[in-house]
Amino acid sequence: MKKLILIITTISFIITSCKKDKSPVITNQEDPNWIKLEIPHGNTAYAIAGNIDDTLLVTTYTKAYFTTDKGKTWQESKNFNGPIQGLYTNKDTVMSLLLTGGLELEGTLKASVVQFYTLDMGKTWNRYLDYQRAQQITKPIGVVQSAQNKVTYELKYNTKPVSANSNAYTHGPTTILRDGNTFDFPFKLRIENLYMDSNDRLYVAASGGVYDKEKDMFIFNESNTPAVIYVSRKALP
Repeated sequence: MKKLILIITTISFIITSCKKDKSPVITNQEDPNWIKLEIPHGNTAYAIAGNIDDTLLVTTYTKAYFTTDKGKTWQESKNFNGPIQGLYTNKDTVMSLLLTGGLELEGTLKASVVQFYTLDMGKTWNRYLDYQRAQQITKPIGVVQSAQNKVTYELKYNTKPVSANSNAYTHGPTTILRDGNTFDFPFKLRIENLYMDSNDRLYVAASGGVYDKEKDMFIFNESNTPAVIYVSRKALP
């Protein structure tokens, strides 16, 4: 009888263990080489300027936020009512780039057309009135280069059609390439952009959606989804 009870208990444990292993959702774990920042309710981080040690400026799904305390708190500074997918920096001036394009013709997605600018890293914004100049300023999306070693980091978007002959796509985790080779980035994210500061630290701008491995798709918690930024703790070679 004792042997029978032991066998039943063992089988029950094995079945329970198997059930636990089938959990489809993978959560992003912490990593000693990366700092994780979150902007509550931001949904997606699109563009970055500045640096984490001073003032960091980030645009999200509709707004701009800045932090002066390494991401502990965020101040909303501008509601753009839509994504700003590029921030172009020229000395002390940061410009918001409204439109995107260029992927089909040149193979590189670019942000263009200046709409607003800030002289104090996002604390205040002014409308950019030089319309001719505004049309000429562009910046690549998802491509950065280190200042010291001229190493290029870029995004590889992993998408697939929802069905045959469909124009709708699902997004798998985005791959980061380092000089054309896969870079060992430890998190499963839908990445929108890359940024590198003057100290050659890499910033990864992404959505806060959680990757469901079983369904090969990201799950969003509607308005509660944060915008996510990962920052390398050290300069990347």
